[in-house]
Amino acid sequence: MDQIITFDKSLQTRLEEYKNVFVGSQTLLYSQIQKEWAYHLELSLDPNGWQAVWKIPRLKCEELKIPFPTVVLVYVLDVAYLDLAALVRILAVQDDIHLPEKHHVPLTQLWPTKQQDKTIALNLHSTANALDMLRFFYIHILMPWDEEDDTVDWKGTHLFSRLKLYYDLKNGNIPKGTSEHIHALLNEARRLNSKRQHLVNLCTDDSDLENTCDTNLETLIEINVRLIEIQNEINLFENEIFRKVILKRQESSELKSSDDKDDKPHIWIVLKNATAKDYIKILQSVEDLYPDQTLSFAPNLMSKLESANCEDTFLLSPKIHIIKREGVLIENFTLKGIGNRDFVQIVSQADDVMFDCIQDSCTIENITFDCKNTQCALLIRKGQVTMKNCKIVGDSSSTTHQGILVLNGAKLTLDSCDISGFSMAIIGNSGSTIDIKNSNIHEGYSGIKIYDHCVMGIYGSCISNFKEYGIILETEQDLNFDADGNSFNNLNCVPNIITDSLSGENNGKGNVAIKKSKIKAMENLFENPDSDPTILQGSDDEMDTSQGSNNELNDTVIEIENKA
Repeated sequence: MDQIITFDKSLQTRLEEYKNVFVGSQTLLYSQIQKEWAYHLELSLDPNGWQAVWKIPRLKCEELKIPFPTVVLVYVLDVAYLDLAALVRILAVQDDIHLPEKHHVPLTQLWPTKQQDKTIALNLHSTANALDMLRFFYIHILMPWDEEDDTVDWKGTHLFSRLKLYYDLKNGNIPKGTSEHIHALLNEARRLNSKRQHLVNLCTDDSDLENTCDTNLETLIEINVRLIEIQNEINLFENEIFRKVILKRQESSELKSSDDKDDKPHIWIVLKNATAKDYIKILQSVEDLYPDQTLSFAPNLMSKLESANCEDTFLLSPKIHIIKREGVLIENFTLKGIGNRDFVQIVSQADDVMFDCIQDSCTIENITFDCKNTQCALLIRKGQVTMKNCKIVGDSSSTTHQGILVLNGAKLTLDSCDISGFSMAIIGNSGSTIDIKNSNIHEGYSGIKIYDHCVMGIYGSCISNFKEYGIILETEQDLNFDADGNSFNNLNCVPNIITDSLSGENNGKGNVAIKKSKIKAMENLFENPDSDPTILQGSDDEMDTSQGSNNELNDTVIEIENKA
């Protein structure tokens, strides 16, 4: 989204900025951090009058029953510095959704736009920079477990070491495998903390307090235990001396293991607690595929994925395979189901991302993914993921669950697949590539959403039975045809998009929607009374979304950017 103001700063710049924020304290406890930020923002952040993009977090989208991701243009009416929040009025929404007119939102969720009303005197650069500092601090520097210990000097203990860790990760000073492991731990910690705060708020708000808390108590204990495990590991990596020792030992261990092991990829048959007849039947099923290769048995898919080597192959027996942890990393693996795909099921008990694809190539064949509990089935960050004869099933009711999310630079290939039951079945970010053949995408809120500069080809497929549109293209381009046309053929007029033998039926608002971005700042807010942000239609049409904002920064928000 090129209309918002962004920054790219060095470690030294960030360090000096944060020293200036906390300049009044020789020692700084965790409990003092928010107040110090409030003092700083009072001097550097305009109290009202500026426009911003509000990126609504996933949990809030779920609560409001609107699709995720959703971004809206807002006008800031007032900043509550001590709460690190703002009262805003909505000026424009991208999709056809209804939201209350006023909201209290965390400042970290607001991104000032480059274009502003020129009749309002603003210190725009200072405001945008202050929000960038605040957002970076709460997302990348402050950790979910910091509030548990309010006796240490937070600034002296953590500020520089965490900045150094962040920039070492960013600049490639930490080996790729270890870097990906640290990122996965941090992402998991933030997701767990967001879930923890959500459960605590449910207990606080629910009238049936005792029963609700009893129901969630076990989940909260599991979350706290896992956060302690992550904290202990991250604390070692945060200490630069410990980090160097760990990396040196890992390098030595990898050199030794590379000398000892066979470089050939392993083939694993995932099967547990089976009879002799079952083992014989499985081996007979794969004999023609791998007649001369060495096969090994593994009892559990999840544990083996975490310990396997790149380019290993996993042959899944016809049973239910459980994934318990969020964001399981999928590297250069091949996953194949043995037999009928309906009987080879991977069921996720995680409530965020099921599989996080981070490597060059991954092939998945003949498997059914049960993602009814999962916010996103597959997140493809990089490389190419090829799915053949797979079935991905969502819960059919959520407004925020996504099937497959393809980020900039990544590629998805679907062949003879079936995807159903998601708010959005497939999302293609700017710079991504999507290739779909002989597949069926059906039932949910909308089928496919893509942004400018996403390369997409769809052949011999069907997109049907969505409440809204089969395909949505969000673009900044001026396309010379009926943007409201209902034919998939319209897409062939769009650069980088090809369709052939693509059909659709029973899509509530049509097969295709081509939408120009409505999230553009207004040059004169006061010219038209309908757009005057100071005129509010009733004070009761207001929603507070800032509760728990300082601890509930929902990092499951995956930013979908429309890059020019």
